[in-house]
Amino acid sequence: MSLVKVTPKKNVVASQHLVRMALCKLATVATGDAKHELMLLLGFRDDVQLSKCYSKVAPCIKIMLQSDLTVTNRIYLNYTSDIDPNFIKDSSEKDGVQVEKVGFNYPKAAIAHINNVLSSMTYRRITEIVDSDDVNKTTKMIIISGAHYKGTWEKPFDYRLTKLTKFNHIDGKSSKVPMMNTMGQFGYIQTKNCEVLSIKLRSYVTSITFVVPLNPKDLGNLLETIYKEKDFVGNLVKAQEVQLMKAAIPRFKIKTFVDWTGFLQGLGLTSVFNTSSTDMAGIFKAHRQNQTISLSRVKQKVFFQIDEMGVGRKVPDPIMTEKTPQLSYYRVPTIVADRPFYFEVAWNFEGSRYVMFSGVYYGPEPELPSF
Repeated sequence: MSLVKVTPKKNVVASQHLVRMALCKLATVATGDAKHELMLLLGFRDDVQLSKCYSKVAPCIKIMLQSDLTVTNRIYLNYTSDIDPNFIKDSSEKDGVQVEKVGFNYPKAAIAHINNVLSSMTYRRITEIVDSDDVNKTTKMIIISGAHYKGTWEKPFDYRLTKLTKFNHIDGKSSKVPMMNTMGQFGYIQTKNCEVLSIKLRSYVTSITFVVPLNPKDLGNLLETIYKEKDFVGNLVKAQEVQLMKAAIPRFKIKTFVDWTGFLQGLGLTSVFNTSSTDMAGIFKAHRQNQTISLSRVKQKVFFQIDEMGVGRKVPDPIMTEKTPQLSYYRVPTIVADRPFYFEVAWNFEGSRYVMFSGVYYGPEPELPSF
């Protein structure tokens, strides 16, 4: 959440969960101050809890990967025979993050390789993520993640109901957005400051939650509350009642690049970045754990899309469809996200909630940043 606080009035989306899985992997071999800081940041009391970091959500991620998510999540280590093969073996399957050795002694080649892997794994939707400022001959470890998510609804919106609609900005101005419209059984609650809508997605136990302030100018205060109160959104979701209602949500795309390095250091994670520390030497074979290794960069790019269909569904041929249906006939509660809002894509099961993506939509942008 600290990310959306420092990017005011700019569309933003990120996956803290991808970063979390990589940090969990490092915590399994960390010692000393690095271990303490990692466990504190991750919120684990002991190694038993740590061991479930990925396994609890693995089924959700695997199903999402089969439907509407492409992702690469990797820890790159400087190439050396001293690396413990057990740290690399089956890491993607067991920990949700792949560990790969790359020759940082050849920076240009290493940069090209990492960027090519990212581009290939995301079908060129995301390309360059590291550059000459990130890698040099002293680099020993970096964490890179990239994700393209195109949310697929459990029940698709009818594209014929999408209309250009006024969207109210924080500064009092307005613009037009393609507003998708639907009616169904949705989770909903209204407080004195906001409306909260949850709609199910096709992936297993996955839903997207929109937190819409009653007044566009109140978004800043709402984000501050979400930041300060850890379970604010989760508690609102638990308090929702499922009811028949109409919903209007903008069709939108967001592309965000995040250098998590400074954020993590600001949260107290400093020892893993200490170039003179041996706290991460558990990455090496037992007889080589007297040497130092540190993390240099944690970088991420996310491309997030919401439209009427999602993935794997074709827009019907207008010639073969009936006339445009009408929703106005039905007198049911309505929520219209025609102002900036906060959103989360999360898995809800066994009484717990795990957020995969979170972000803020301030309104249409002239053009998306180059990826």
